[in-house]
Amino acid sequence: MSKIEKLQDYLKSVATNAQPGDRLPTVRSLMRDFKLSQPGVQSALKALKDEGLIDAQIGRGTFFTGGMSLQPAPGARVAPKHGRSVILLRRPTATQRARLVMDRLQAMVTEGGDLTLEVGYSDANHARHVLQSLPRFDACIIQNSFEQMPVEMLSALRRKTENIIVDGAWLVGTDIDAIGFEWGRPVEHATRLLLSRGHDEIHFLTTARPFLANELGLHRYRQLREEAETAAFLREPTLIPALPSREFELAILERIAAIVRGSSRGRKAVLLWGVESGQRLRAGLFARDIKVPEDISIVLLGRSDIETERDGFFHLVGYSALDQAEALYARMKSRWENPQAPYGLTFTQMHEVEGPSVWTATP
Repeated sequence: MSKIEKLQDYLKSVATNAQPGDRLPTVRSLMRDFKLSQPGVQSALKALKDEGLIDAQIGRGTFFTGGMSLQPAPGARVAPKHGRSVILLRRPTATQRARLVMDRLQAMVTEGGDLTLEVGYSDANHARHVLQSLPRFDACIIQNSFEQMPVEMLSALRRKTENIIVDGAWLVGTDIDAIGFEWGRPVEHATRLLLSRGHDEIHFLTTARPFLANELGLHRYRQLREEAETAAFLREPTLIPALPSREFELAILERIAAIVRGSSRGRKAVLLWGVESGQRLRAGLFARDIKVPEDISIVLLGRSDIETERDGFFHLVGYSALDQAEALYARMKSRWENPQAPYGLTFTQMHEVEGPSVWTATP
């Protein structure tokens, strides 16, 4: 299917739910989202206009006519029946994990006979502006990448669809689903693993930026610091005032170097959240003459199916990006089948990938 045909199919699907007078997205936004030239978009729009599905009004814009239920104009091609329309709303600065989830989700929706439109937004105000130009659709999966989602943005989404699903752990309210993961279980699992391998001093390095999944991880780590069997081994968590970035990586490396060169002589270990390139992490450690696991053991809190995170070396505890995509798709389908089902937050399964970055005491 060509890009023009894909755009035509998407707009025809949206037209099944559109009310007369609903505005189409701008030509510029359709060019960007479908990676088409202006003549390509105009060709697709002309085909819909010929079928009586849209009407262009000079000075005002292009609108749906609500003509799906009307008889086609003489000589016009009858539009085929199409699946449901799904908006994938995401931040443009996507991580590897976010990109993998979105790509897999888009493929599953398409394979299931439904249509998707991926829409990028820079902040909540921009999202509300973008949504104003869109007609109603059957579902929205929103990927906000650590940022807060104001009530006004959710209200704008609610005016466009009955089904909102958040990609990631979220304090859900009325009529919103969320599929995600939390770092509490991986933090506890990794901590007990390190203790069982004979480590005397354990550190936890993560972001200071507040979001639910991370807060649950910090909460469980602080609980472990108060439990009698683990309190003596766990140090105060280090919170880095940045999200995954070059600045974040450098801060992690400097903190690890400080831990290694500290005065204590016990076997040391660190839990790391936010590593996107295991290769860069290893290069940074090598440049600082830090040997893993001889000088310090490292366990990553990350994604089990993104090989670049662990680089075939680091022990990793966390979640699968593909599991996340499949769970989002399953929730969307189940919501269509049973609109009255309770809303809520669902966590995906934890995974562990072993690696030689963890020291083991010899018998």
